[in-house]
Amino acid sequence: MSELKIERLCDEFGQYVIFLECACGHTRRCNPSTFAAFAGWNARLADVVKRLRCSKCNQRKCKARALPQQKPRGLRDSR
Repeated sequence: MSELKIERLCDEFGQYVIFLECACGHTRRCNPSTFAAFAGWNARLADVVKRLRCSKCNQRKCKARALPQQKPRGLRDSR
């Protein structure tokens, strides 16, 4: 799966998933709408990530990766 080049939260119409990785090894999966609730859709992803703290070690050493959303398994086309 290829990583998306996201600059602002509104890129790709918000249809992607953000994986946050801390230096301590803790990872978290988030939706862009979560960040848009407090920063707005026009906020830069890099600026939002600078404000985040790890819920495990309480440090501000998070890195973000944006990946496209996957379709749920078991769904078929309605053809």
